[in-house]
Amino acid sequence: HRVYSETAFTVGAVTINKASGRVNIAATGTSVVVTNSLVTAASHVMAWMSSADGTAGVTSVVPGAGSFTITCAAVTGQTSFDFFVVSAD
Repeated sequence: HRVYSETAFTVGAVTINKASGRVNIAATGTSVVVTNSLVTAASHVMAWMSSADGTAGVTSVVPGAGSFTITCAAVTGQTSFDFFVVSAD
């Protein structure tokens, strides 16, 4: 099996219809919405910080129909987060 990923260089809300990828939250931001056609409310979405920020850390990842939201403590500078989606359907 292959895992296809996509890296988004956009800061803020983005559409990535892949099982994994990277999103960016702007300085002082606390969340980002990722539109993703592979995600359902029953999906398992894992996310982790992929750039250095001493104050940030993922506090929740909430999947919904066609999207998920990554929430974190306020970041001090633009910060990247990687994600991986596993279908539970």
